[in-house]
Amino acid sequence: MNYSDFSFWWVLLLFSIPFFSLRFLGKLTSFWLPKFDSYGLLILSLILFLSASKTSFIIFIFEIIFNYLMVTLMLRRQGSSAKIIATIVIVFNVAVLAYFKYLTFLVEDVIGLVIGGVPENWQDNFILPVKTSIPPGVSFYTFQMIAFVVDSLNSRKKKPINFLDYVNFIAFFPQLVAGPIERKVDLFPQLQSFQFKFTLDNFYEGLRWLSLGLFMKFVLGDNLALYIDPSLADNPWLIWLQAFLFTLRIYFDFAGYSFIAVGLAKFLGVKLTLNFLAPYTSQSINEFWRRWHITLSTWFRDYVFLPLMNFNKKWAALFLFITFSLSGFWHGAAWNFIIWGAYHGALLLILRYLGRPFQKWVNQYVSQSEFISWGLTFASVILGCLFFMDSNSKRLLSKLITLITPWSYSWDNLTQVLNNYTINEATVLVVLLLLSFAVLFLEHLAVWQKKFEYEFLLSPWLSPILLGLSVLLASNSPADFIYFEF
Repeated sequence: MNYSDFSFWWVLLLFSIPFFSLRFLGKLTSFWLPKFDSYGLLILSLILFLSASKTSFIIFIFEIIFNYLMVTLMLRRQGSSAKIIATIVIVFNVAVLAYFKYLTFLVEDVIGLVIGGVPENWQDNFILPVKTSIPPGVSFYTFQMIAFVVDSLNSRKKKPINFLDYVNFIAFFPQLVAGPIERKVDLFPQLQSFQFKFTLDNFYEGLRWLSLGLFMKFVLGDNLALYIDPSLADNPWLIWLQAFLFTLRIYFDFAGYSFIAVGLAKFLGVKLTLNFLAPYTSQSINEFWRRWHITLSTWFRDYVFLPLMNFNKKWAALFLFITFSLSGFWHGAAWNFIIWGAYHGALLLILRYLGRPFQKWVNQYVSQSEFISWGLTFASVILGCLFFMDSNSKRLLSKLITLITPWSYSWDNLTQVLNNYTINEATVLVVLLLLSFAVLFLEHLAVWQKKFEYEFLLSPWLSPILLGLSVLLASNSPADFIYFEF
């Protein structure tokens, strides 16, 4: 769901007031049955998705019904018969995702590269209509459906699945469009015979997560987005600054969405998986991927990397590289995302084979080597964001050439950075950076003290301040969530 869109909150309010009023009266008169809560959650989730995209809603409903019927059939079978059904469902889900998200890229950028180009009017003669827009959340709910199929196939006790519970699991509105990508074992039991759990503790905890998410998204992420211009390619100082600002923005944007989802779910009495754990405190790329987009990382680990390892563990390095390249491709149908995934896969391989010798060498000269490890990791992430933020391959190559050209780091180019902003723009940017550094410092402080990563940011005294700042400093022109594009 697009929390930046006023219509989301308006639809949520229009549904909630009459529904929960009726529920309250029904509870008083013993008219309300427990299963009505499940139906209420289902209707709310589907209405919110329908209001976001009517065309995508039809596709979504068709996928849900097909997956449910096939999983139900699979659970009634054993052995190879069940595996065949699971394979059919997985192939179907991947095919739907590929059609809507990757068809144009595969035809024009892959096939076209191999055969030397495709006709400009190929879409007119294609067997299926070519979609120019990606259905909201298709990458996320497709992976959640695939995980459900695999987990159901591998479960020891193959119990029948209630259709209402299954739809609520897939369509649960706080996390439907941009995750977290939930697993059956974590979320499904909470939505079986669902009951709203409105308690003071749930409201209080949900409000703290909501306050943090709103502040990260609307104050930091959206305001920083105004200073990011991917077209700048001839000044290395500006390129680095743009990559740094994007590194901050993508974290505050995506983590902000995830924390809003956690807060909304908590209001209803549901606990979602945390998708972030202060990733910019990481001291290695390996640690970074244990803290960044956690549910996607674990999805690729469990459903891609580990199955590949079952074939031949000697090829672990290659399988790791393939897995991360695929995870990059998941983010978007463009070469820069594949390069970004391959880049992180290569960093993990470098860490695997050279990390310990390098660490021993650094320890000989530096007593606090963790600061160097953190700095190198964060710098690597910033460089990676340079690939992530620009889908124009020619311009990306031009940026890389500029960065490795020593004489481009001139004093004139440095002063150009200062002249690139007016006094008011520079002042706002400095304030945003100070607020961003304050958030990151509180995350580092919690990690250093071995506390929960967001303990200070969720503290009772800070949450009201963050909520107030969200009201006062929210961007006048909210930017779309970055991960809605994926």
